[in-house]
Amino acid sequence: MAETVPTPAVSLKPKPSGGGALTSVFDELLGLHQHVDDILQSDDGNEFTKEERDIVRRYEEGIQKLLDVIAPSGLTFERSMIQLNEQLVARSFYTYNWPSQIYPNWLSQLINFDIQTDISMFIYPASNKVIMKMLRKKVAEMRSSIRMLQQRGIVRDPGLEAALQDAEELRDLLARGSEKLFQLGFYFTIYAENESKLKKVQTDVEAILGGKLILTKPTSFQMEHGWNSCLPYCLDELDFNRNMNTQALATSFPFSSSDLTDDHGILYGINRHNDSLIIFDRFDLPNANSNVFATSGAGKSYVVKLEILRSLIQGVQAYVIDPENEYVDLCQTVGGAMIPISLQSSYRINPFDLPHAIRGDEAETGEVLRGAVINLHGLFKLMLGSITPAEEGILDRALLNTYALKGITLQVPDPTKMEVPTLHDLVDVLMTTDGGESMGQTLQKYTTGSFSGLFDRETNIELDKEMVVFQIRDLEDVLRPIAIYVVLNFLWNRIRSDMRRRLLVIDEAWNLMQYEDSAQFLFGLIKRARKYYLGVTTITQDIDDFMNSPYGKPIISNTSLQLLLKQSAASVDNLAKLFYLTEGEKYLLLNSGVGQGLLFAGNTHVAIQVVASGSEHGIITTKPEEVMRKKQVAKEEKEREAGASGSD
Repeated sequence: MAETVPTPAVSLKPKPSGGGALTSVFDELLGLHQHVDDILQSDDGNEFTKEERDIVRRYEEGIQKLLDVIAPSGLTFERSMIQLNEQLVARSFYTYNWPSQIYPNWLSQLINFDIQTDISMFIYPASNKVIMKMLRKKVAEMRSSIRMLQQRGIVRDPGLEAALQDAEELRDLLARGSEKLFQLGFYFTIYAENESKLKKVQTDVEAILGGKLILTKPTSFQMEHGWNSCLPYCLDELDFNRNMNTQALATSFPFSSSDLTDDHGILYGINRHNDSLIIFDRFDLPNANSNVFATSGAGKSYVVKLEILRSLIQGVQAYVIDPENEYVDLCQTVGGAMIPISLQSSYRINPFDLPHAIRGDEAETGEVLRGAVINLHGLFKLMLGSITPAEEGILDRALLNTYALKGITLQVPDPTKMEVPTLHDLVDVLMTTDGGESMGQTLQKYTTGSFSGLFDRETNIELDKEMVVFQIRDLEDVLRPIAIYVVLNFLWNRIRSDMRRRLLVIDEAWNLMQYEDSAQFLFGLIKRARKYYLGVTTITQDIDDFMNSPYGKPIISNTSLQLLLKQSAASVDNLAKLFYLTEGEKYLLLNSGVGQGLLFAGNTHVAIQVVASGSEHGIITTKPEEVMRKKQVAKEEKEREAGASGSD
């Protein structure tokens, strides 16, 4: 017959109970309120009159108690099940059999299983002196049994010999103090909506634990005691324990995977530990910067394109520096702008453009021009190669004189609306400056030589689209670092003038990291991006080139989001030192498939599987066979439309 335990009434003094375990727990909670009544009746309450004490007591009775909040509306304890609030059913279990050997993190599969469960472990230390005495007796008995079998000529018993060896090893470890003995009680309670679902959950849980030779039984006729033992009261009412040494007990530590799911943001993928969704907003992190490291073909650009596509839905603007024209389909699909940067292109960016003053120091007279000249120093070091300190001083004076030709000086309050010079003007100034002739002659190849037309004309680019892609595939290799530097400086000036949520993606960032001046500029941009609501994403497949730069590690230190996809055996050791990876994480990166890896978000890191819908995959894929198939389908559709129009 089922036993029903009603919710006890709230009072200052606990009512007499029938001695049930659940009632005793409630009595402990009610005892907290008894403390108030004791104070009022003690010497400390002498300052109150009898009427005042009655008022205080009635006031205490009218306050909502903790018990009112946590107590269920009703409980029914049956032989093999618990009915909770007429909405849930529960069943408690205890462990009665353990394997002779158990491996670390065996509990993770149960913890990460998608069910509602309460798990309790009770650990009791045992006396080594008593255990050593017991083991000595057991060892003597087993040795005697082995000798008797040998004397009778009976075939040896491997199980008995293994038990003797284990007992001897345990004695040695206990004697050295490297091991201790404990008793472990392991109980858990599972919940479901109805009895049929509860049976299915029980079957799944028993299969998980049974596969590890850990056998369990329901606490039949003791459901109340089993449920109490799993509640956070630290009450072991079942008292069903198993002997465990330190190593075996350590494997039972409830390691659980990190969860990276928020109530807003975009979907990055699936947590490979527990199949939960990885959803968060990178702008909620300390900074929105991101690094992506992977070998060629591991899915770096695929992951970033998927993030861009989903971020655009959230109103985030995206700028991309594309070295291989991999973002064309995505840009066309979302109605973005593609800007090819090459000697044959009609698009131009003037490196001498001035940033708009925002606030603080940049709003002071002369700071806008001073900041522009400092950035130009880094650019011209890339163009000129190594220059001496004397030449650097001459270049600085020439830059200021070049701006002065257009009326822009350090004394002008707001020069951003004035006409700016071009590279032609700087070359003319250098050619007429003592010590600047050689630099002017070197820069002439960008004004009248083979590289003319790319950096010596006025800017004719607008950034009014939600996605803007700068294509540098057709640019000569020697010009790529220079072009990326110019594009980044141009974007940085625009970003500071209009603050909103933006992503800046720099694919193949090692192009910048191989030169100190461009790496320094990138580091400064990443360090200041947070102030302007900007998230910078750097993508690279050559971790060694990235880390050889003195700014490689500082850039990673100023990045809250890192994505490590499949790695080669040659580079995984450097990554392990940089990110303090475990051997298991190194193995995971070496054996990951496309779109699989580790995601670091602040202090949390999880194993990720990037997933895309069919329509998303069709937009962002760059596999040659799939790209050729799409082109073939598009060609056939055009031919079909042309044939249909011709027949009409």
